[in-house]
Amino acid sequence: MMNINQHQYLAVLGQINLDEVHIKQTFTYYQQRYLNSQIAQQFVQSHCQVLDDHCVDAFVGFCDRTMGTYLPKAKSPERAAIRGSLQRCGLIRASGHELFRGCIVFSSVDERDNIISATGYRIGRTRKGDKLIIYWHKPEPKAFVDTGMSYAKELINAKAYH
Repeated sequence: MMNINQHQYLAVLGQINLDEVHIKQTFTYYQQRYLNSQIAQQFVQSHCQVLDDHCVDAFVGFCDRTMGTYLPKAKSPERAAIRGSLQRCGLIRASGHELFRGCIVFSSVDERDNIISATGYRIGRTRKGDKLIIYWHKPEPKAFVDTGMSYAKELINAKAYH
């Protein structure tokens, strides 16, 4: 039988949303990279009139394609969990590339300081098909369930008709 401390621990543990933690860590990393990048800071200073809506109340970051090098070792369960979380949230693509690679990132928060959306403005090199402005909204937790159920129904229906 569990004692009261174990029940309290499990209650607190159940309230932790690891996706939310990984989102915050990602944007904190982007903020640190922005503060260490003269080029990113100069871009924001020289374009702030154009980006005015985002410059006022947003947190500024810079995605310089280095976050992957700071994640745990490639084959570790921790890295897989972090990458999976960021893929579910749409911040990392299945290819492993960051959504905002090469972008100045302006993020918005809600009343509890949770990041709810971000806009990225690509600076520097662009590849064919790269968008110059990227929008991201944190998915609702229920969206994961709905998407998964929809996909499962597609699979079931496809097998039923073949």
